[in-house]
Amino acid sequence: MSDHRIKFQNLLRELFQFGCADLDFGIYRIMNYKRAAIEHFITEDLPNAIAEELEQGALAEQARADQALKAAQEKVLEVLGDDALDANGNLAEAYRNTKAGKEYLEAQQRAKSSRSREALE
Repeated sequence: MSDHRIKFQNLLRELFQFGCADLDFGIYRIMNYKRAAIEHFITEDLPNAIAEELEQGALAEQARADQALKAAQEKVLEVLGDDALDANGNLAEAYRNTKAGKEYLEAQQRAKSSRSREALE
């Protein structure tokens, strides 16, 4: 679990005043009564909702960028040959100004600029 998520969960616990369990009047009585439901929301429901949103948004974009890179890589290998890419996926200097080479470099840049799940959480 990321440090940011833990900090956020601790902040929510502080906001809901989980440390005031000994108070038993007004809003504190209600909070004590709902403590289990609130804790379940903080530890289970909220992280699941965040994960779902990440899957649908930024992570889906990352997957599309990776897929576009793979397609561009296949096109480079098909059009320019096996010597166009080295073992690390770097395009040979001689092919950088070709149409397939430019498309590959753009796709590679988009894939590199997309953030990982850990960075988003």
